[in-house]
Amino acid sequence: MAWRIENAIVHGEIDNTSPGRTVGRLWLIHQEHPLELDLVGDCWRDLAGAVLTFHNPHPDYSLEAPGLASPQSGVVGDMTASRKGKVYHTDLDEEGFTWQNHLSLEWFDVVNGRVLVETPLFDLQLSERHWEQSGEEEERQKCANLEAMRGFIHVFLQRGANLDLWTEENADEFAWEKRFRESDRLTEAFQELVEKYADDPASQQKLSYAMGWDRMLGEEQEEEDLEFDVDAAENLDEEDADETDEDWAEMDSWEDFLEEEFGDYVVHPLQLKAHDVATAAIDLFGDRIESNGPESRLCAQLMQIAAKLAGALNFSGESFEQEPGYILALLKRCLHWQNDAISTCHELISKCKDPEQEQALLAIRESIFAVRDQITEMRREYKQN
Repeated sequence: MAWRIENAIVHGEIDNTSPGRTVGRLWLIHQEHPLELDLVGDCWRDLAGAVLTFHNPHPDYSLEAPGLASPQSGVVGDMTASRKGKVYHTDLDEEGFTWQNHLSLEWFDVVNGRVLVETPLFDLQLSERHWEQSGEEEERQKCANLEAMRGFIHVFLQRGANLDLWTEENADEFAWEKRFRESDRLTEAFQELVEKYADDPASQQKLSYAMGWDRMLGEEQEEEDLEFDVDAAENLDEEDADETDEDWAEMDSWEDFLEEEFGDYVVHPLQLKAHDVATAAIDLFGDRIESNGPESRLCAQLMQIAAKLAGALNFSGESFEQEPGYILALLKRCLHWQNDAISTCHELISKCKDPEQEQALLAIRESIFAVRDQITEMRREYKQN
């Protein structure tokens, strides 16, 4: 959704010496000429009135240069070098994170949309100030930045373009594909705003406003709904807790739990196979599931397939039957995700040096192929019917 370009920057400068106008130049990897910026608006108070120069000590030359229009023109977003952010420890002997100042340069280009530079790693140097920004002026600029984000989200979500998309009953596969794409955009926008405003004291209000959920801004949760009865939790009857543990111990599988909770809950055989494949991957790479490597990516891909198939194919006596168009569209998506998972398996197998792990990966890949074949056959049957 946003162009995140910090890793492609070699060095650059941001100049806000003229009130109401912010210009800059960014030297990017593999580019002979700098990317020019000519934007309406001011930086936050810590950078307003000055020239900020910065240098990336470790640009990633393995990347391709971002294909941004030049010059970049539009409006500023939040531009500051004093935003606090979490920096997680890379040392295996250390856990957790520390709070550090991040350079955050955000703007909204008329061609490319939102562009973001966000990092704690750049070397920074600030010139003398040509003018001083008051606290009131900074707050006005921050409000303008929030309004710019709201406008960007409005365009990204194509507000008003799909008003009738969800009104059709028993929609076909292609209508459901459009619904899924709209849902993807909504999820992507929400996740990006959560990331941006996560540590902001007014995060909920800003997120709601940027998403266009104005009706939520005036709503307040009643205090009793948010209270947690600590005394009741501390006085939990130990005998009941023991009985709960015994109930869990008597359940041999996930299916037993579902039957206990939902009665006549039926797990589709295809979903069960997808669940088993995801479980095998997690058992193999459980220690690396929170990393950014291919092991984590494979687990996430397979878990996503199993979860989506559960929503489409599993049912209980109280659940409604899914529309055929919904199932066809979802199965098609699962095929794409499985192709991605197969590609990730190839990547892991090609660099695997442990024979036992390689055999396990080969078995997982064969299971993915088997599930994919069954999905293809199920789509064929649904289309015939």
